[in-house]
Amino acid sequence: MAETEAPAGSIGVLICDDVELMRSLLRVIVELREGLHVVGEAVDGEQAIAEAERLQPDVILLDLSMPRLTGLDALPELKRVAPDAKLIVVSGFASSMISLDVLAHGADHYIEKGADPDTIAAAIAEIAGAPRPPEASAAAGRTVSTSAESDTA
Repeated sequence: MAETEAPAGSIGVLICDDVELMRSLLRVIVELREGLHVVGEAVDGEQAIAEAERLQPDVILLDLSMPRLTGLDALPELKRVAPDAKLIVVSGFASSMISLDVLAHGADHYIEKGADPDTIAAAIAEIAGAPRPPEASAAAGRTVSTSAESDTA
């Protein structure tokens, strides 16, 4: 996918996952939500860093298990090259220990890949500072971990 600039006032999202089907699913989730726009994609941790530096997205969706450089290993460098971007790890690992680990490494949110599409879109909008629709609030509370929540636990 060629990158595109986010329209004025929208939230630009960089999708980083080595599985094409997952990138496609996340792209659909993002593009169907008003105010969100995919600005680029990456298939591994090294490409994620390069694209984040070049595109300066508002939000980065990051898989943990990727070739060349894992999402966990890429996290600190992503924070360095795109310091204003919010990082949401979207992973198939369901362990609460994994979510605490990624939050400790600098991620802003952790979402399991099985989360409802509305929950994923609402988490992206919320972490980027957009208001959350009331219908998404209750569902997101059970599937999304944030760095603020981990500090109080």
